[in-house]
Amino acid sequence: MVLFGRNIKLAKSWNELTDSQLQEIAYSLEWYHKKKLEKKNTAIYLYSKLFLSLIKQLLRTNNAVKVWIALRQIPPEEYKSHVSFLTAEISRTKFPAAIKIKKKIFFSPGDRLQNISIKEFSFVDSLYYNWRKTNDNRFLNLLCATLYRTKNAISNQDEIDIRKPFNKIFVERDSPLWYDVPVKKKLAIAYAYEGSRNYIVQQYPHVFPKPVKEKVDENQVKKEVHYTPFGKLLHFKIQFDHSKLEATQNLNVHDFFGPYENELIELKKQKK
Repeated sequence: MVLFGRNIKLAKSWNELTDSQLQEIAYSLEWYHKKKLEKKNTAIYLYSKLFLSLIKQLLRTNNAVKVWIALRQIPPEEYKSHVSFLTAEISRTKFPAAIKIKKKIFFSPGDRLQNISIKEFSFVDSLYYNWRKTNDNRFLNLLCATLYRTKNAISNQDEIDIRKPFNKIFVERDSPLWYDVPVKKKLAIAYAYEGSRNYIVQQYPHVFPKPVKEKVDENQVKKEVHYTPFGKLLHFKIQFDHSKLEATQNLNVHDFFGPYENELIELKKQKK
């Protein structure tokens, strides 16, 4: 974007956002959804507040002069077009960098959760579901403690996953450490998880068929309305045979869903 001969940087996708931008944008979107539920303000007021907040965050990578120019030259009615990708489905798949808490460094999972096991995935997904359902920060802290873990003592930088192996006991032990971490940082992690989850759902459309579409106000900021817990799919796939559970849980998430997707495609062909 060029205004008064100056190039103004403006992110066009979730993965172009810096970690600090992601934190602020996640916080703004959560604010919007909370205020919307309270029904104390008009939709127009909430939209205008949200769009202004989001456009300011997108401009943060520019210097103060460029931000000043942009805010005075971009008409408010154009804010929506610039932030529309943020108010649609979350597509962030890059996790925030490692976080230092009380002299310990906690490392993130890989982009798009490419190095996560079904066991870890099923557990963190239930935490995410319960956090969204209850808005209880205990689930958010556990989610962060599950995804971000200290380095495995016997690992090396060439390994796919340098984090300590997933263990529910260690997760519960580390969870209290996250209570004092700023909520914006934790929301950024949750949004990266949700975006990675959305990516996986898109990659395996037969495993996660789309729900029947409902009419939605085109001005509405989207929030997840349909949810299929991974744990439910896992037990359905093994036909509730618990003798297969441990081996299946240790599979990489894509090694599990890839063949499962192909099986469902073949079943669909056979029914024709």
